[in-house]
Amino acid sequence: MKGYISQEEIVRISEKADIVEIVSRYVNLKKSGKNYRGLCPFHSEKTPSFFVNPEKQIFHCFGCGTGGDIFKFLMKIENITFPEAVEKIGKEVGIEINFQKKKVSNKEKDEIIKANEFATKKYLELIFSSQGKIAFEYLYSRNFDENSIKNFSLGYAPYEKNFLIKKIEEEGLNKEIFIKAGLISDDGEKDIFRNRIMFPIMNWNGDIIGFGGRAIEDNIMPKYLNTKENLTFNKSRALYGLYWAKDSIKEKNYAIIVEGYFDVLKLFINNIKNVVAPMGTALTEGHLNILKRYTERILLVFDSDSAGINASIRNLENILKNNFEVKLCPLPTGFDPDKFIDEFGSEPFLKLLNNSQNFIDFMINVESKNFDIESPRGKSLFVKEISKLVSIIPDEIERNEYVKYLAEKTNVEKEIVKKYIDEVMDLEEKEIKYKSEKKDIKTNAEIYLLKILLNNQEYIKEVIENKEELTERIKKVIEVIEKLLKKNIKPSISNLISSIDDEQLTNLISNLSIEEEVPFTDEKKRRVFEDCLRRVKEMALREKLKKMKREIATRGKEYSEKELEEIQTILYQLKGGR
Repeated sequence: MKGYISQEEIVRISEKADIVEIVSRYVNLKKSGKNYRGLCPFHSEKTPSFFVNPEKQIFHCFGCGTGGDIFKFLMKIENITFPEAVEKIGKEVGIEINFQKKKVSNKEKDEIIKANEFATKKYLELIFSSQGKIAFEYLYSRNFDENSIKNFSLGYAPYEKNFLIKKIEEEGLNKEIFIKAGLISDDGEKDIFRNRIMFPIMNWNGDIIGFGGRAIEDNIMPKYLNTKENLTFNKSRALYGLYWAKDSIKEKNYAIIVEGYFDVLKLFINNIKNVVAPMGTALTEGHLNILKRYTERILLVFDSDSAGINASIRNLENILKNNFEVKLCPLPTGFDPDKFIDEFGSEPFLKLLNNSQNFIDFMINVESKNFDIESPRGKSLFVKEISKLVSIIPDEIERNEYVKYLAEKTNVEKEIVKKYIDEVMDLEEKEIKYKSEKKDIKTNAEIYLLKILLNNQEYIKEVIENKEELTERIKKVIEVIEKLLKKNIKPSISNLISSIDDEQLTNLISNLSIEEEVPFTDEKKRRVFEDCLRRVKEMALREKLKKMKREIATRGKEYSEKELEEIQTILYQLKGGR
């Protein structure tokens, strides 16, 4: 780790760089009014919907919704980290990065990680005690010895309801941070994980961000329990085994994706180290963005029962959409990697990996069982089903090669397959456009307010004054603007985007900023601003009311007198009271 880069240096580099010149290396851009336009490099399309604005130093695709500043573009197109993107552009514009030794840390994140480390230590100690004998014997029965348990910090959360709480109290630690870490209940009276094998989950940097707990007894539900989402843990971005696997993934230039914790560990023990698993979810864009730092090739390994096949097809869509090369390795029905290696050893498993299929061959095998390919109608449906996956591939050359391969394999003329795929892509573009145009009226008030704020900085002070009465999304933008202003940095669109760690929000900002602003008179703009501000305040009140009701329902208790008063006040304000 080189350190972190100051906001001031990021701004200097951004101001000196030319986003059009850099994007033009990857996209054929043509002038279109104040913007430049081209085919999006991040999804497949026939009609250009990708725009670059040189004045605001941003890009946005109205097809897939991706947007951002010059750094985000380089991060996505070259699969590099934010500091790497800043450093690369800095070199090009002649600015040498002055890496700082230590970034001011997020105190709460650090505390949660320390709480997780404490819990890991206590769970690991317990598994080697008489109380943990049941867990040790369970792991031993699955061919995990003492060294393996220690190497992977596997632990045991006992059945008693307050094992961890007692340890916390003995050490005089703050319960509140363990509640935030999702390790003990909100009232601080019960452990969340009980009678479970504990798998610490680490991020790429080796920080313990959460846990997966596997029930020892089959009648305990859920069988697997993850840490609830918090500041450090998001299962849509967490991959089990990544910290151990990242170097091997880079070296071998592909990642093996399996389903479970035991699968990852069993492969690793058998010297197959480029393996990770999602947290009981399908592969998300967050998972794939992380993997792209290390490789653009994925090998899916799964049980060939119907559930395994269906899950793999769902994963295929996201993998192809994100421009990965993918192969599939179905195991015999009833076997996962853990069980297969236990019964047959690692050599037969490696042979299966070496015989993995590309996605066309896999889909031909799967769909030929679902359609009567001897009949004209059945063959048509069969080819169309596979063609839908081919249409997802963003790279035009790669997509065309798969069109030829599919045509050859199914004995259908290439032009017919290509024509159908073009029709699918046209339909997808229309659906995307329809969805983007279909907006909720109340959300429009928030979006209009954000748009006015982004394009008219004279309203910033007024919005800051009303910050606490606004929605979370607007609040987040205002907080970043305030931080920039305190550093005497202009809150330009590109500076905002590089300072916000929320992809959905930065995509929205780039969208609103690329669009031409409606040419209102100052008087009309003021009326629109005041109307939007009022509506957004109402939205915020409704959000607050919903949150209160949800929390009370979860708690299962009646309203307190204070809560009733607060609800009545909100209802009064919504009716127009002051």
